[in-house]
Amino acid sequence: MKIFLTGASGFVGSHLLQSLSAAGHEILCHLRSPDAFQIKPHQNLEIWSGDLNDISSLSKRLQGFHVVIHCAAEMKLWDSEKALYETNVLMTKNILESAKCSGIQQFIFISDASIAKNPLSQNLNVSEFRPLPSIQDFPYSYSKYQAEQLVLNAGDEMFRTISLRPASIWGRGDLVDRLLGEASNLNQFGWFAKGDYPFSTCYIKNLCEAVNKALLSKSTQESFFISDGQAIQFRKWMTMRLNAGHYKVPALSIPRSFARPLARFTENGWKYLPLRGEPPLIREMVHLMAHPFSVSIQKAKDQLAYEPLYSLEEGMLEIQKPAHL
Repeated sequence: MKIFLTGASGFVGSHLLQSLSAAGHEILCHLRSPDAFQIKPHQNLEIWSGDLNDISSLSKRLQGFHVVIHCAAEMKLWDSEKALYETNVLMTKNILESAKCSGIQQFIFISDASIAKNPLSQNLNVSEFRPLPSIQDFPYSYSKYQAEQLVLNAGDEMFRTISLRPASIWGRGDLVDRLLGEASNLNQFGWFAKGDYPFSTCYIKNLCEAVNKALLSKSTQESFFISDGQAIQFRKWMTMRLNAGHYKVPALSIPRSFARPLARFTENGWKYLPLRGEPPLIREMVHLMAHPFSVSIQKAKDQLAYEPLYSLEEGMLEIQKPAHL
């Protein structure tokens, strides 16, 4: 199968590239900075660094390809509404149009389970059949919601569209490695409500398995939650992940009722005062991490034949291995 992959140098995209290459697919991957890419092109791997918003150019480049897997995204949560909209929404719209123009048969979008997290109600065992909530107050989640709607609405029998909604993705190179681990070492990361609440997670190699299953699917205009299966206590999971990366496990905990006002306070400080860097706590992070959240993967099991291949323990052991193995 000939596949165009966006975001190949990112956390999700780099793992997907390895998985798709191992499965024998021909891959054209998009990179903003090819010079920083460690994997060299070979017979079944090409690199393209053109403009993803240039519909004419991208349409021509996609001629002869079968599938687009779109996982490039802006992930920044603070002071980034414009970048989130331009990258996560408008760019997705342009890639969709290019894919349709070039005769692509299937478009797989890597969405985010957070688009279904209702800030006003319980979020346990959430299924795709529950209406999506109003999340305009959370720019990152809202941008992924908008992009998913574009993807699903673009689909038909000739242009099959699937949106995968992974719960908190983890693995080597994840948010813990990029940010939270060092913050924890500096005593700048702690628990909300002692971390004592159920939480769905998705190991990166389980997400790769879901993508492999989606490639075989004839479904169109469908969304699927993807997770490791059974939800786990947030503190237990994060403690395991911090230990796997040899980071300090925090002892500090703040009440959930105090977290959102504190986040608003710190956001205002960084907004109106000449403070460096980013605020240590923001409201969207509280929304994403401070509350119970679990999803059902029954639909993915039924329609994609998806089953998590890796257990929590196996994923943690993979993280502890030397990077070259």
